[in-house]
Amino acid sequence: MGSCCFKKSTLAVPINNDAGDGTLPLRVPKWKRGALIGEGAYGKVYECLNLETGELHAVKHIELLGTPEQIYREVYFLKKEIFMLKNLYHKNIVQYLYTEINNDCNGVDIMMEYVSGGSMRHLLNKFGKFEEPMACLYINQVLEGLKYLHSQGIVHRDIKSANILVTQDGIIKLSDFGASKKLKSDFIGDKEDLCRSLKGSPYWMAPEIARRSGHSFAADIWSVGCVMIEMLTGSPPWSSVSRAVKDVMELITSGQTPPLPLGVSLECKKFIEECLQVDPTKRPTAGALLSHEFLKERMNFDNNSLTQAKNLYN
Repeated sequence: MGSCCFKKSTLAVPINNDAGDGTLPLRVPKWKRGALIGEGAYGKVYECLNLETGELHAVKHIELLGTPEQIYREVYFLKKEIFMLKNLYHKNIVQYLYTEINNDCNGVDIMMEYVSGGSMRHLLNKFGKFEEPMACLYINQVLEGLKYLHSQGIVHRDIKSANILVTQDGIIKLSDFGASKKLKSDFIGDKEDLCRSLKGSPYWMAPEIARRSGHSFAADIWSVGCVMIEMLTGSPPWSSVSRAVKDVMELITSGQTPPLPLGVSLECKKFIEECLQVDPTKRPTAGALLSHEFLKERMNFDNNSLTQAKNLYN
């Protein structure tokens, strides 16, 4: 199954392949699609071979289905996602490469950096729950990525293990920006900057998102706490209470917090509790969490070395 099509769509909302810096357009190289490596609400992700350089990339394919009005709306939101992606440059953010829209495939293909280690969810399924030092290694990098995103005015809105990729060297890459939103400021009281749409995955969703009461960067911090629970238990938050989405949403909107992992250190418990404060204005920023005592005490090895982390399991 491959794609080397270059015939552009005539949709009223075109998606241009540009360099992201206002200069010359980028020519999309010839490429061939490979195996399916991921699937979610915002499209399917495949391996992809650049036939001109021999490099491996990942390609996110989004089908354009429905009425012309529905397709117009879909392309509009894709343009917003691509605009955000092409201007992001950080070691903990998956790198955007190209976009191609064609009539033959009736969809949009977004080429991204290929992260060979797969998702954190894949690692949890394969190796089981992480110990605290391993969780620190990963969450520290998640926070670095979020600190950068928030500095760019972007709230991710769907932080979870399935959207956190891991390289073979243990470097974390935040991915899947289909639910992301660019804000004008970080002031959560500014009505113009409050996202009110229901975006994200229920088990990791902050109360203010579930209630549609408006949310900002603090929503990502709630999800950080949920990812900590996920890493330390091996299961999504709320799993010990209910796996029914309706039940979980009722718990979240009522102001309850997911159960904490058993047997964790006091510092770890405090870290998670600070992330999971129901009042979003009381949650620390990503930058503040990077200086949290829990991370400072546990980060005794190089963030860039997975080898040292593996020794924890020997």
